[in-house]
Formats: sequence, structure tokens, C-alpha cells
Amino acid sequence: MHRFARKKLFLSYLCTKSFHNMQDILEYAKKNGISSTTTRRDLKQIEHEGIIELFYGGVNFIGLKNQITDKEELVENFDKKIIIAQKAETYLQQNDFIFVGSGSTCELFVSRISRPVKVITNSYRILNLLEQNPNINYIILVGGKWNKNGASFYGSFCEESLALINFTKVFFTASHVDHKGNIYKTNEEEARVELAALAKVQTKIALIDSSKIGKTGFYQFYHLDNLTSLITDNPDSIKKKTLAKINII
Repeated sequence: MHRFARKKLFLSYLCTKSFHNMQDILEYAKKNGISSTTTRRDLKQIEHEGIIELFYGGVNFIGLKNQITDKEELVENFDKKIIIAQKAETYLQQNDFIFVGSGSTCELFVSRISRPVKVITNSYRILNLLEQNPNINYIILVGGKWNKNGASFYGSFCEESLALINFTKVFFTASHVDHKGNIYKTNEEEARVELAALAKVQTKIALIDSSKIGKTGFYQFYHLDNLTSLITDNPDSIKKKTLAKINII
């Protein structure tokens, strides 16, 4: 089970009351196929995010933060992102060499890759997931300046490195897409890295869930009309929200 799916499972259980006995949590995890070691590790991460407090023999549920982080956002839209990840995997061919950008939807995508491919990325989180997937037969992590919040690399060195490597497809996500088809990112530096990757290929695939469509974001960096495909969870809904004339899947 993916770590974000586990987190969603634990939060749905923990939020039912303010205090839980650790033995009850471990029993709940066992029924869902999660080991005690993994459970304790996940709980430590949830505690680090300020959602719970761990005590000897128990857990105190504090509540979700007001500010939504990447991980909470993924929990909110997990079902949508799983649909997108499943669709995106079918657009891979054996021995493809692809670039994958950062973001929670891309993380789910690489976790589900089921055929041998080569992957280049600037995301440390993506790298960790690729290492756990036996179907990935070649990995390149391009370096540069370190973005601590996004756990990714950016900057001129990163962009110039991408210009020297021949890959064939780009998979990326975005924060928003407005009704005119303009695509937005929350981070300008991250957007520039993905622009460098997009400039190298003809096959350009965006993985964007329906909750992000019809909204204006911070940094406009691309347009739907320049994509090969937009993969989403609700194609019919999106076709009504945007004027772009592309392949919406």
C-alpha cells in the first residue's frame, strides 16, 4: 500500500476520537495489511506534521493543520489522483525514456509503473519511489540548487543538464488551469525546469485532477494547446471548463 493511502487510512481512524490506545491502532493496521514497524514509522511522520502526539502506549489526535501541505492535499484528492496515475501508466511503452516532474500525482504515477522504463527527474521524492519500483531499469536525478520545501532541484545547472539528455516523453502536474487553458505552477523555479524538459520532446502529458481546473494560479508557464494530452479523473467535466482543444483523457 502506498504511504499516502496508508496515511488516509490512519487519519480516517484517528479522527474518530481524541485518544487511541496504541494496541488498538496496531490491530487496526494489521487488519488492513500494515505491519507494526510501518505503522510506527507512519505515526512518527504524522506526529512530525503536528496532527497527533505520541505517548507511551497511545496517540492523542490534535487535528489537521489549517494550512494544507502537499501531503494533506494528496489525501483530499487521493481517489482522483489514483485514477490519473492508472491512466498515465497505459501511455508508457517498454524502454521509454521519460522525464517526470515533482508533485503528488507524479509520485503516484511512478509508483504504479509496471513495465521497464528509464526515468529522469529533478525530484528527490520521485527518486525514492523509483528506487522501490523493480520495473525502473535506469534512473537519472539531475541536480542544481536545492528546494527544501519541494524536495527538488532547480536552477540553470538543472536546466542545462536536461538540454544534454535525450528523453522522449514528459509527465508533469500543475497547481491550476484556467478556463482559457493557461497552466499554472506555484513555484517559478520548478516551472522553469519543466519548461526545459518540455522543450526537448514532442510527447507532453499533463496529469491534473479536476479540482484544479477552471482556476487561476500564481505562475503561468504553459498552455493546454501545446500538450499532447491532458490526463485527468473527469474528462467530461474539464471539457466544459476550458476552451482548449486538445486530447483530454
